[in-house]
Amino acid sequence: MPLTLSSLLPHLIYSFTSESELVAAIEELSDKFTRNRDRITDYLREPRLVAAYTAFYSLTNIPKLREVLRWMPQTWVEELKHSTLIDLGAGPGTFSLAWRREGANGPVYQVEQSPLMRQQAAKIWSAFGEGQLFQGQRWEWSVENPKFLLFGHSANEMDVATAIRYIDVIDPDHVLFIEPGTKEFFAKMIELRAYLLGAGHRVLFPCPLPSACPMQVSEDWCHQFIHVRQDPEVERLTQLARKDRKLLPLTVQAFSRTFSTDNPRERVVRVHPETKFGHEWDVCHDNQLQRYQLLKRDLSKLESKALVELRSGAAVVTEIIKETEQYTRVKLTKSDKL
Repeated sequence: MPLTLSSLLPHLIYSFTSESELVAAIEELSDKFTRNRDRITDYLREPRLVAAYTAFYSLTNIPKLREVLRWMPQTWVEELKHSTLIDLGAGPGTFSLAWRREGANGPVYQVEQSPLMRQQAAKIWSAFGEGQLFQGQRWEWSVENPKFLLFGHSANEMDVATAIRYIDVIDPDHVLFIEPGTKEFFAKMIELRAYLLGAGHRVLFPCPLPSACPMQVSEDWCHQFIHVRQDPEVERLTQLARKDRKLLPLTVQAFSRTFSTDNPRERVVRVHPETKFGHEWDVCHDNQLQRYQLLKRDLSKLESKALVELRSGAAVVTEIIKETEQYTRVKLTKSDKL
């Protein structure tokens, strides 16, 4: 069954009497997530807010996961599809459902503490999921397949010690973080990255090398942007709730104990404002931060126009033209946009 806003509404644990009531609940959620983060979990006790969360984020996270997976080594993604998914902090099953719709056929386990979220996830899976779903409050199952641990906007709601305890108990073969693209979460991610590398995992995205992250001592932080095209019903909902779900900042990190690949050596971590003469980026090149400059005279009009859309997280391949104390002038030979 296609998953649209119209098809989803009958399967929520709370029935909204009008579109305006749903929009008001989404706005209330947004306020809790951005202004009152010390009380971020309060909404888990209200069926109305759990249903609003499900209506909004289930539909917007399905295309989000699809775009994130496009960044990953595709042979790894195919391997994951036959693994056991552990959706940690699963909420209403947003990412479990999105994962199944990407063609994954392994078992799905959801770990979620909130009874209301588990109730909502079961209703959604019954209507739209495929295969057997297992739920619980903690890791309590025996699994023979390789284990794929997914933190889908859940690690940011835990302290680092709690996230590490889950990793220790679950002992995953593969780990993927899809988290808010904020400086606050990146500080946690640095610790989690160091722990996973120390536990024998390889970094698959976004880092060129498994050595220390150069941004852990920077005022900036490593994050990515994705462009998402939403369904017309969802697009209307995002406009009414004044929530941009087209250009999304994320912190995405991927690790594996058993899979290895050659990572891109250059990845954009900050895009500076375009100047009259060219484009400037901060780039992580073999885990070293460098300021790159690309002169417009070295680009075609089509290339220059395309680079206006380039965002943090893009992989590039360049040739050095000139190095100065301020920047490295380069020629672009390949990017995610060209």
